[in-house]
Amino acid sequence: MSPYVKPSPRNPRYRAGLRQYAKRSSQHLFFGPPSYKKATMKATYRVGTLIVLLAVFLPTNGFYLQAQANTPYTDTTADFQRFLQDILDATKKGDKQRVVSLLKSTEVPNCDAWLHQMYKSDSADSWMSLCDPKTLRSQEKSMEELFAGLAREGGEFSTRKVNDNPQGGEGGFESGMVHGGKEPLEVYFASWKSPNQSKEAKGEPIGYFYFLDGGFRWDSRISFPKIKISNAKIVPAKLIKRVEPVYPADAAAQHISGTVRVYYVIGGDGAVYNAHALSGEGLSEDPSLRKAAEDAVLQWRFQPATMDGKPIQTNAVTVDITFSPST
Repeated sequence: MSPYVKPSPRNPRYRAGLRQYAKRSSQHLFFGPPSYKKATMKATYRVGTLIVLLAVFLPTNGFYLQAQANTPYTDTTADFQRFLQDILDATKKGDKQRVVSLLKSTEVPNCDAWLHQMYKSDSADSWMSLCDPKTLRSQEKSMEELFAGLAREGGEFSTRKVNDNPQGGEGGFESGMVHGGKEPLEVYFASWKSPNQSKEAKGEPIGYFYFLDGGFRWDSRISFPKIKISNAKIVPAKLIKRVEPVYPADAAAQHISGTVRVYYVIGGDGAVYNAHALSGEGLSEDPSLRKAAEDAVLQWRFQPATMDGKPIQTNAVTVDITFSPST
């Protein structure tokens, strides 16, 4: 029998006994009695490891899924196709908020500043209406209606990067879109092929898009109204008033000559809008000749094109104007 130890805080043997008891109690509290101490420690370790893995993996996996959903688009035809498909999928699901958000993203960031950075001041000034919020909302509404029709109709997108092989070759309209500014642009084109169209069919044009600042921006200057050729009677626009350009005096005195290609749009009222000179191989870069050509074309008047007797806008029209000392 152990000798009796008087319970006094001042007794060393008593204090040592308390410390030993406290140690055994703490071991039992966290790891169980000695008989199953090892098994409990293993289970505790496993549970702890699982908690750590869940704590790390679940948020990380969630961030991964969110990142996948918000993956920025890249400058590739595949991502351009994905962007259009994202709009179509959101339309089919009735997710109006996402549709509006995606279409809103087609606006050029800081539109007015970008226009003046990319193009000459006179051309940029003539396009400033494209940056107007009311104009943008109207255009995005039209695009929303277009995608709603595509969702009902069924079919697939056909896309291409214009830079790879501009239609019309060097000096053509698409080449002018790529090289018409102070710096080359990354340009894409989209069309829609209905199920009943052949594989060789080009499909119905949707529009041109620029890749800027990590997104695809719609070039609203060039629109393609949805037209059912088989059901509509279309009469093209007819020029009824042509104003010849004034040869700039300084250019004439210096015997400067050249050809200026002017892009323009014919409105439903027959007036000319957004006339601007394009750049390209064999085309003049002389500022005075380019402005003279633009000023002349802006004064032209047309009998507007009609569809089933109703006036419609004619887009993407070009004309070459040649200046020579004899004109």
